Amino acid sequence: MPGQRFIGQSASAAPEPAPTGPQSPAAGPSAPITPQRYRSNAPVIGGLIAVIVVALAVTLVWAGTRLQQGTSTPTTTPTQTTPSAPSYTPSPNWQGIEFTYSGYDASGYWQAGPAVWDDDIVTIPMTLSVDTGIMRFSFFVLDNQQANNDYESIGGTMEVGSVSAGQSQTGTVMFQMPRGDFTLYLATAYGYQVTALLISG
Repeated sequence: MPGQRFIGQSASAAPEPAPTGPQSPAAGPSAPITPQRYRSNAPVIGGLIAVIVVALAVTLVWAGTRLQQGTSTPTTTPTQTTPSAPSYTPSPNWQGIEFTYSGYDASGYWQAGPAVWDDDIVTIPMTLSVDTGIMRFSFFVLDNQQANNDYESIGGTMEVGSVSAGQSQTGTVMFQMPRGDFTLYLATAYGYQVTALLISG
């Protein structure tokens, strides 16, 4: 029968295939192990930091120089002292008072002498000095013996007028009233009270 010729034959072992991959070297004495060296980046980082620090220092110096060049040197302005108002002293036997009136922006000094009587006519000498502004003035009196009795001037060289800053005017004002003590008022040209002096009768 076909195939029987193979019966009884001992099957020979198939030949082993030859190895195709790389052959491992024969076992022998092991080669010495060389230790791996790891390179540190510290020098590089340090160099970069040094460069950054130098660059920042140069930038700051440059910016400071530009700011100093752009800043103007402060100049000192001499202070102007405002002259103080003169110190006034009334004439002998006279009395005086300083005054201010915001309506005229006026200030100064007013003084008056003793009253001079001729029957029921009284004359009062006076001087009006103005430091600032223009004082447009008039006068009236209040009878201290009879309440609410006031009198307007009837004459005199200073019945009404005006005095400018830096000037003085001396003259008289006259009233007709019962003899006695009275209050003499310095007033504006419209009759508004500015200040007053007590005059003995």
